[in-house]
Amino acid sequence: MHREPALDFDSLAGRLRSLADERGWRLVVESRTTSTNESVREAMRSVEGALPCVALAATQTAGVGRRGARWLSGPGDGLWFSLAVPAGASPVTAPPSLAMAAELAERLRRGGVPAEVKWPNDLYLDGGKLGGLMLERGRFGGRVAWLAGVGINWRLPDGALEAGYHPAALDRVDGGAWRADPVGLALDLIATAVETLAAPECWPSALERLRCRHCWYGVAVEVLPERGEGYRGIGGEICADGRLEVHRADGCRVAVGPNDRVRAASA
Repeated sequence: MHREPALDFDSLAGRLRSLADERGWRLVVESRTTSTNESVREAMRSVEGALPCVALAATQTAGVGRRGARWLSGPGDGLWFSLAVPAGASPVTAPPSLAMAAELAERLRRGGVPAEVKWPNDLYLDGGKLGGLMLERGRFGGRVAWLAGVGINWRLPDGALEAGYHPAALDRVDGGAWRADPVGLALDLIATAVETLAAPECWPSALERLRCRHCWYGVAVEVLPERGEGYRGIGGEICADGRLEVHRADGCRVAVGPNDRVRAASA
């Protein structure tokens, strides 16, 4: 059954082209791709490939979320984009994925969407997954760069979900300033992602604002470590290095890393 698009891709692509020209970004716009991450990688194989590079698609046929879960990204259902920026030689002082998630959540809240960050790199809305991002650092086309992929649901996907989470979407939010210009919100989210990833000096302050403002803070959780036995506790602050502090029942405080799994504790 045909569904009208929740996000006007053609309008977004046109406005993004103007922004990219203004800011000197290399831009790839496609109606259909396997994944926007692959589109960025392909663009960066060119010697002339400039950075930052942004790829936007109406549809991804092989979008992937955290731990390899399939991310449904149909036409008009949401905002699907990737970006790459140069990675400096200086040591990373705070995890960029969390900094970017924090800034994206703040931009959504300014538009009237009460989004929160769910550690380590998801965007949640009313208990459901609104979006997520994946980040890697590597050598692409002879240059060392950060490569990030971002997906945000404008409406619920039309299809069965493979991942075991409850989805959320912007169109379920009552009111909000963003409804006056949804394409403008999408454009701002892309710009926010590029600006954040390109400014490592701002990552610590973004993380500090997120310290006690995230989905797991004060919530009973179950931790499944990469190694060892699982345990339960209460979610605490996000540490300066990006790890999540969990207060166990025995009084110990444990810093949980991104390779460990955290989920809400069952009753």
